[in-house]
Amino acid sequence: MALQLLEHPGISLASGTGLDLPHQAARARAMWLAGRQQHPPLLLVMLLWARHCPDVVQSLEHQLDALFADFRCTPQAWSETQAARQMLAALNLQLFRRQQGERGIAELHAGVLLLQGEELQFLQAGSVGLARAQVNDLHILPGREGQALGTQAELALVQHSLQPGRGEHLLLAPQPLLDVSDLQRLRTPAEMTLDAILQPLLQAPGAAVLLRIGESRCSPVLPPAPARPALRQIACGQQVDGWTLLRECPYGPPGRMFVGRDAGGREAVLWFADEDADEAFWQREWALRRSPQQALPQVLSTHQARSHAYLAMAKPPCGMRNLGDWVAARGAPDAQMLLRIVTQLIAAVRSLQRRGMQGLWLNPRQVLLGDDGQVMLLPGAAAILPGVARQPLPEQAVPLAPELRGGRALDGRADQFALAALVYWLMCGQWPAAAREDVGPGHCYVPLASFAVQVPQGWDGVLARALAPQPQARFEALSEFQLALQQPLHERRNHALRRVPLQPARLAALGLFALPLLLGLLLSLGG
Repeated sequence: MALQLLEHPGISLASGTGLDLPHQAARARAMWLAGRQQHPPLLLVMLLWARHCPDVVQSLEHQLDALFADFRCTPQAWSETQAARQMLAALNLQLFRRQQGERGIAELHAGVLLLQGEELQFLQAGSVGLARAQVNDLHILPGREGQALGTQAELALVQHSLQPGRGEHLLLAPQPLLDVSDLQRLRTPAEMTLDAILQPLLQAPGAAVLLRIGESRCSPVLPPAPARPALRQIACGQQVDGWTLLRECPYGPPGRMFVGRDAGGREAVLWFADEDADEAFWQREWALRRSPQQALPQVLSTHQARSHAYLAMAKPPCGMRNLGDWVAARGAPDAQMLLRIVTQLIAAVRSLQRRGMQGLWLNPRQVLLGDDGQVMLLPGAAAILPGVARQPLPEQAVPLAPELRGGRALDGRADQFALAALVYWLMCGQWPAAAREDVGPGHCYVPLASFAVQVPQGWDGVLARALAPQPQARFEALSEFQLALQQPLHERRNHALRRVPLQPARLAALGLFALPLLLGLLLSLGG
């Protein structure tokens, strides 16, 4: 049983691990981190407890590595507490997706303490509790069964804002360990050392962190978070933060996306940024991390802090190609396939819009399509991201709504325009004029029939409205645009279904007409 001590005049800490059972263990880690937005330094404490996991100790160590790395890569505009919540939410979504993919996951419970200045926050996800003790008082915030990470898409989290007093002891541990421990020991006067108080509590399975609040609240002096510059020269075989670059991807920005493998054999797609990581870079990453949409890539946690500006994503399903390569190999999709594509893209764009990301550049090289019709959008440049100024888009970006190109005010209808332009391009191989250049008030929509393309009746009208140069002339929402595309196909299918019951009646009438002729022919032959 190893004890780890963290001595500081304001806060003293001791953490240790008890017995590890087969498929069950707990681990804890504490670290001082630089504050953000001129806040004082932060003591971040995490405890994870897992059950029903084969390589439980290694898994917990990897999860703790990933959580600390994730926390240090959250947007600086977020408070420390918001960053911790989003860090846990990202882990919860990763586990939920794995469970939805019919891959078994461990039962994982987490407790996080954030001590900063005079404030203490306790984030509780599952069955990890906190005991608070002074000489004359003992209070327990019990863990909650049935709320393990990954059991549902939204994180089940309880947050406690506490005001710890001088000389108070705080014990963070899995709830079963709190249930069997003699917590009266926590009321021992401050003369007794933390390791002497903690050691008897670790005779049972689990792990625990014990903190003592000191007389003063001075904090250590820490350097600010390091910058993550863009990696300019990238080549196969290169080593980046434990990743070995294996091959360049045939999609995404040329020369910026590679498949990499880490020391544990895990493979991922690494998307290297063109510019140094700034607030916009991190906001964009976390907009992706927080989306449960299947048509968006799953952002992975790295096991060590990144030294450069890049994103690690799960590899797309085998056989997916960018839209340009797919069309070159298969030809333009038919109306049903096209509707399936645009429906998935609308769901992905709406999910990003709900997280404050608008004005997207829907580059066909960054839209992947499988032969089964599954879509994945790799969102790159966006004009609007939460918490930052409006972002410029590349000059070569097509398709773009006119208001984006002209720097005018925009809303979600700019993304409607880009989606409609992508549909137009998929059907005829050309971008509409309004998506390529500024157009005047006399601009006219060029019907797809002009390119000898068979278009479902009514689609030209739908696309003409969605591609209107003025946003107010378009559909009010993406859902309205989607319904307008679906309606002609539904009407055609309903019309075909209505025609099916007429066939037996026609056959009966034909039989009544043909029967006398047949009888006459038989009688004439018999005569």
